[in-house]
Order: sequence, then C-alpha cells, then structure tokens
Amino acid sequence: MKASILNTEQRIESANNQSYGIQTYGEQNDYPQRLAEIVSASRTGNKCVNIYQKFIAGRGFNCPAFNDCIVNSKMQTVSALLQLVADDLAHYGGFALHINYNALYEITSVHHIPFEWLRFENLDENFKFDKLKMHPDWGKRYSRLRKFNAKDIETFGFFNPNPEHIQKEVDAAGGWNGYKGQILYYSRSGDKVYPTPIYEAVVTDMSVEEGLSNISYRNVRHNFLPAGILVDYDNTNNSEDQEAETKAELEKFQGDVNAGQIMYVQVENQEKAPEFIPFQGKNYDKEFTETEDKTPQTIGGAFLQPPILRAEDVGAGFGADLMQNAYHFYNTITEDERKAISEQFKKIFDLWHNKAVIAENDYLILPKIYEVNATLAERLGSNTDKVLEIVFNDTLEYKRKASILRVIYGISDDKLHELLNNTEQ
Repeated sequence: MKASILNTEQRIESANNQSYGIQTYGEQNDYPQRLAEIVSASRTGNKCVNIYQKFIAGRGFNCPAFNDCIVNSKMQTVSALLQLVADDLAHYGGFALHINYNALYEITSVHHIPFEWLRFENLDENFKFDKLKMHPDWGKRYSRLRKFNAKDIETFGFFNPNPEHIQKEVDAAGGWNGYKGQILYYSRSGDKVYPTPIYEAVVTDMSVEEGLSNISYRNVRHNFLPAGILVDYDNTNNSEDQEAETKAELEKFQGDVNAGQIMYVQVENQEKAPEFIPFQGKNYDKEFTETEDKTPQTIGGAFLQPPILRAEDVGAGFGADLMQNAYHFYNTITEDERKAISEQFKKIFDLWHNKAVIAENDYLILPKIYEVNATLAERLGSNTDKVLEIVFNDTLEYKRKASILRVIYGISDDKLHELLNNTEQ
C-alpha cells in the first residue's frame, strides 16, 4: 500500500527579519494581531474566548493577602495581573511579564506586557537566541497615528533569576540605573516557541462566521432583493456628461447602503425603452442555514466548552444541576492552564522582596463555582455536617479553616467571613 502525506497550510511562518533583528511571528509578522481581529469579529469565537479566560482566572489565588499584593508603580494587584495574564493566554496561548530587581537580586516589580508586543530576536548560526524585542505595533495597525520606527524597539533578556546572570546584564547596561529588567515569556507550545492558541484549528471557522454575519447584514440592508443591470437603450445619443449625470442620480436613488447594487449600461438603440435585467442566482438558503448552525458547534468544540456556558439552549433549560455540572467539567478542562500560571507566578514571587505577603507560599488558583439563589446548606447538601465540624473545630486556626472550606467546598470569602467570624470571637 502506497501512503501519501496530505499537506496542510502552515499557520505560523517564521523567518529572520534583518531590518528589525527579529524572528517574524507569521508571514506578515502580525499573527497575534490577526488572531485578535478574527476573534473579535466572530460572535461565537469572542464568547468562547471570554468564557475560557474567566475559567482560567477562576476566583483568583487562594491566599487573600497574595491577591491584594501591590506589584508595581501602577498600583496593580496580583489579582489584576492574573486577569491580564489569563486574557492573553486565552487569546494567544501565551503571556509575558516584565520583571525588575533590586541590588539584592530580589524582585521588586512585575508588569504585564501585552503578548502581541513581543518578538524573538534573530536566530544565530547555531539556531539559538536569548533576547526578546518589544514594540507596541509590530502589526503596523496604527501607522496612521504613529509611523513605525525601528528606534522604538526595546531589547530584553529572558527571565533568569540567577544573581550572576543578572549582574552581567546590569554591568552591560552600565549599572542599575540603566538596567531595564527581564521578561518572563510563557508559551503553551514550549520554551522559546511562538505559541498557537487552543482554538487554532477553528480560526477559519471563526472567519466563516464573520462572513455569514456580513451576508445576513447585506441581505437585510438590501431588502433581500437581487442586484441587476439597468440597460438604457439610448434614443437620444446622450453625451458622456449626461450619462454620468444619470449614473449619479441612480446612485442617489439607491441610497448610501445600496449604492453600486445596480449596474448602469447604455447601449445604442432607437426604439427600445430602458430595461432592468435582474441577476438570477441559485437559492442557497438551506446551505446557508446549515453552515450557520454548524459553525458555532465547531468553534465551541475546539474549546471543549459545554454549550450551556455560552447560554445556548441545550433542550433542557438552564437548570442548576446542568450548570453546576458544566462548571465542574470546564474547571477540569482548564485545570492545566491554572496550574501553568501558578507555576510561573511561583517562580517570580518566591523571590519577591516583601516576604510577608507570600509567607504562606500558596499559589493555588481557585476554580470557578456556580452559585444559585439557594442557602449554603442547600448547596452543600450532605457536606453540611462536615463543614460545620470544621467551623467549630477548636484545634484549627482561622486561616487553616478558611483554606479548607474555600478549596474543598468552594465557599466564597464573604460566606467564610460570616461562618467563621462569630466562632473566633
């Protein structure tokens, strides 16, 4: 049996760009920018990415003090940083954080960097590189506002907290005053690899959905009428100026949206009146409807996302049990993403200059829970007695009780405060 290899289109093409000293991210060096544009134009794609992001971020980190820790001069908290990181991971399959140190090689600030701002430096002759290049408009989407200038490109080293490595970078920068820090670059595709998002296989389907929306829009705006040709049998040998005037009047008659839907043609004939010839096309209603129904399912499938999370009718309403099961399922699906973020944050904050806020060394991200209008006892069901045993256990400290109830039973912080406040007084 003779086997053959089926070729597929390569999503990310990369090459050394000598002008900017980078490895291009896509053929036009705008792969992440195009992803963002495609997602925003796709109704289902945009919804799926937003839900995916929310489940990645969960309910924040388990430790309240860590969540509230201020991490930079913008007064951003760890909680705010988590939301930004989760958004980039959902959209692009990666995220980036800028790190800076003090003279003791402790980390003193962390800033989020929009993932689409970063490119790898050129590969050398040994296929290696160790720098990142940053520019806010690699995709040249804002060139009308600010012309792309290679002088705006900044260079950073990859995150490496080794004191000797940091000191070499500081010396190369002429001292601490000139040192710009490092960038932690995370890619779901591997170390020092441009990532593809989880939905990469359905990017085309998202574009199809945008196209279907455009067709619906045009049909509605044009009253579902087919375009055609208006044939004017010239009986008076009109001049070119008169012909142009007729075309202009015709466009006014069609209106700003419909303009150009009727083609005007003038032919010489002394005996015929003007005639409108409509374009006769095949009725594609069935194919259109099938594609419109199938595409959201295909897109949602790439995210392994239960339709009920997207508020789609699943034939059984929106019962609490169905939604809770969907939450549990999708928490399981997104567990690896939360774990990956936790591991990256641990790398950073284990070296944080203020040890007090990370004293518990707890980087667990809590999964989402679905809360309905029911009492806590009703939601806990048979676990109520176990929860009460923990609440009234005098051998456990407040923080330990709160941690167990939050992680194992999914009780929110405000409910924990109500439960535990009286027992501690």
